[in-house]
Amino acid sequence: MAEGSDEDEEIILRKELEWLLEEQVHKELEDIQHTLLECSRRFPFRMGLGEYGCLVKPQRILMSSPNNTNQIKCVVTLLGDSICDADISFKHKKGKDDHLFKTAIHPETQWKLQQIQDAGNHLHSAISALNKIDTTHQFKTAKEVQMIVDDLIHSLELGKSCLCFPKRKSIEDLMGSTNHHSLQPPVPSDVALSFYIHGSKLILALYHLHSGSNPTEISARYQVESNVQWLNEAVILFTLGMQQCQQLLDKIHVIKQYEQVL
Repeated sequence: MAEGSDEDEEIILRKELEWLLEEQVHKELEDIQHTLLECSRRFPFRMGLGEYGCLVKPQRILMSSPNNTNQIKCVVTLLGDSICDADISFKHKKGKDDHLFKTAIHPETQWKLQQIQDAGNHLHSAISALNKIDTTHQFKTAKEVQMIVDDLIHSLELGKSCLCFPKRKSIEDLMGSTNHHSLQPPVPSDVALSFYIHGSKLILALYHLHSGSNPTEISARYQVESNVQWLNEAVILFTLGMQQCQQLLDKIHVIKQYEQVL
């Protein structure tokens, strides 16, 4: 009787394993692909969207100070990964007095947001990996599926990190950036400006510098910011895609247990 029970259990496990590999994996990957394509609509890249239209449109944004200071004011037009227009004014000390300095960004000298470009590139890598999977392909082992999902998670983690964890740059890097040359007229030599993304926020940071110090020292820092809805949606969809991948990974671990038994 015990031997018969073992055989019956093995048959059940084998059928469960076949069902997971033949039916469930492709369905889960399709759900992940749908989420990533929806996320791609928030990025200004051609990704073979098909029926998924791009949602990126020019957006005029009034940025405000989180602590209600009036050291800097800024209105920008954001188009995907580019600030294509901006009016910036800030208080700048000239001699003993403060005066208002004004500068601008024009469409012919746009400020590129590398974080959005990088996040979109990692997203594109994940979508491309899914597009390469033949829907008629028969998965044979859990390891085969796990390798695919691990690569997807890696790409999505990198993409989300680009938006949520901006890399710290030195003042010298900021001032030497081609983006800094987008400002017309150029800002004074003791001032540096930086646009960057932090999660769902677009932030403009203003640095007042000690003249002649080496290395360059910051005497004061101010910022204005604004929430951007489509950035928030992109972060949410990156997170959802990673969660879906993890759920599939959990099922794959079950498959691996089946394979060990069989």
